[in-house]
Amino acid sequence: MKHFVRSVTLIFVLIILLITTLEQGRAGWKAALFIPQVLPDIPFRPLEYVSKKPVRQEIQFLTAHGVKTADLYLPDDKGEYPAVIFFMGIVPPDRDEERVLMLAEGLARTGMIVLIPWLETQYSSRMVPQDIESLVDAFLFLEKHPLVDPQRIGYGGICTGASMATIAAQSPQINERVSFVNSFAGYYDAFDLVTAAMSETRFSDQARLPWKPDNLTRKLIVTHLLEGLDGIDRSILERIQMEGSWDESQYNRLTGHGQAVLTLISRPTYEEAVLSLQGLSARTRIFLEEVSPSTNISSLKASVLLMHDYHDKLVPSEESMRFAREVRELSGRVYHTEFQLFQNAVQVHMDEESSMGFFGFTKEAFKLYRHMYRIMLLNSQIHK
Repeated sequence: MKHFVRSVTLIFVLIILLITTLEQGRAGWKAALFIPQVLPDIPFRPLEYVSKKPVRQEIQFLTAHGVKTADLYLPDDKGEYPAVIFFMGIVPPDRDEERVLMLAEGLARTGMIVLIPWLETQYSSRMVPQDIESLVDAFLFLEKHPLVDPQRIGYGGICTGASMATIAAQSPQINERVSFVNSFAGYYDAFDLVTAAMSETRFSDQARLPWKPDNLTRKLIVTHLLEGLDGIDRSILERIQMEGSWDESQYNRLTGHGQAVLTLISRPTYEEAVLSLQGLSARTRIFLEEVSPSTNISSLKASVLLMHDYHDKLVPSEESMRFAREVRELSGRVYHTEFQLFQNAVQVHMDEESSMGFFGFTKEAFKLYRHMYRIMLLNSQIHK
């Protein structure tokens, strides 16, 4: 009996050593501990019992557009760590928001430095292309940080923040050195997003289906469509927006650019929306190209990880499908996870109507585990 107990004990010790020494084992262990940390429906946080509370610093970094602020989360141990720049996109700059803290502290507890920048996009509730350059400067800042392994720096983001972070990773200044991009619910092509939101149609090569976008998406798109117009067109369309209707005389006073925008904001069909995009002003088209990851996708050298919920109301999940297909054809370095009714669980694009049972939650949580395992394993393997 004693020999049996010793044998079992030895096997158990060897398994633990295997888990903690092999890259795959460490990655799996970190991913498993991370999941309860970011899912509010799981009542326990085992990661907090096996790791120290991260050090949170408010820092400043220099950019081409002035000094910017960010929160930096550091593991409370000496060493050299992988790092991620995580951009929240168009959300209020609330440094103490629960989902921000859970994500940043959870990643830091697994041994990753997290930098969350607060830029003009967040303060103005609109997409500011200059912030993409600031995200590049954030990468350069981390490369010089004494605790960061410069060979293991990546980007992450949610929604518009994910798309802008992806564009930053394409910059010729850094694209050969960015190790990974993790996009959660980002869009791939801004023209396609406008088409989907304004025509209320989600589409792929196989089908077109009705889609009811969130008012936040429509509001953001309308804001940028109006910004691309000259004074008279903008004045007429702003009045139409307030009144909720228009007549033929107003339509005739608009230029061709203004008429194209009016068609888009009047819930056109899919075909009408596609045609109207061609009539947008040069200013608007340039802006949409600037904020589209698809524009310079061949410049993206990093490994790409995509996450999206099929039922997302802000950005249709087909955007990530198209993104994944393009990267797969270019480099093959892509991992795509599509969830079902999981956006509430991870506090992204919350939807009061979405719910799931225990088994559905478990299935989706396992998808999240596999995705995070890929990220953890990637960060342990990259040595360019």
